[in-house]
Amino acid sequence: MSRLPQPLNARQSGYSLVELLVAIVIALFLIGGVIIIEQSVHTSYADRSGLQKLDDEERFAMTLLTEVVQSAGYYPDPSTNSIVTAFPAQNTTVPNNAGDALSFATGQTLYGLHSTLTANGQTSSNDTLAVRYMTASGDGIPLCDGTSNTSGGNVVYTNYFYIQTAPDPDPSKPPDSFLYCALEADNAWAATTPVQLVKNVQSIQIDYGLHVPSGQITTPGDYAVNVYVPAADMTTTPTNEWLEVTAVRITVTFVNPLQNEAGQPQTVTFTKVIDVMGRAGGN
Repeated sequence: MSRLPQPLNARQSGYSLVELLVAIVIALFLIGGVIIIEQSVHTSYADRSGLQKLDDEERFAMTLLTEVVQSAGYYPDPSTNSIVTAFPAQNTTVPNNAGDALSFATGQTLYGLHSTLTANGQTSSNDTLAVRYMTASGDGIPLCDGTSNTSGGNVVYTNYFYIQTAPDPDPSKPPDSFLYCALEADNAWAATTPVQLVKNVQSIQIDYGLHVPSGQITTPGDYAVNVYVPAADMTTTPTNEWLEVTAVRITVTFVNPLQNEAGQPQTVTFTKVIDVMGRAGGN
């Protein structure tokens, strides 16, 4: 028996227009919530990644600076070498950094210069640091470019740290700032381009630990630190204070990866005091 057709005026089953509109509003609300959560997760991940990168860069920079500064004045085999014979007087000019001139007296293993640097729209106090030491081939003592002596003999190295800007790959962005290392081996600067060590270093401030205020040393050899002196105030008469440095205080300022967020400073600063080998603790 065939089924009789429904009358034309019979009620059709389905959703009304109001019900469809309500469903669409609810769906849009749920989609909006998912988008907000995804954006929040993305922002949180980016923040954590930026802070982790900053922590890694700070740790690397401070570890490398510590290893190099602690080696200042080192030389192998004291039966055949002395600080005077190992480190003769030297005047040298650093390449690829506006011709910075370094001046070492006999036996001097630390030297610094003071200048200013404009990076990321800010002008900051900017110091440089040169550290000399002698290493034997194969002894594994690290150099500022990440290598060590494999020359087959003893070599005097000058490790030079400085900050310089470099163009960003995106021409619409301001230049990037880097902590660089230039390396000199036995009075010859490496032919390769200085090494970019750490990115987004805003400035570096270096102070040198002495026993008495600058210009007042009358009895050389007392290495108990009670004052830190910037490079611009270090004197060479009547006593060469560069020969009396016991410790180096380094303050490195990085660009804050969260600087665009409300309440965040533009920079983050880290400070470390590094003892010079064999001098900490007094005479």
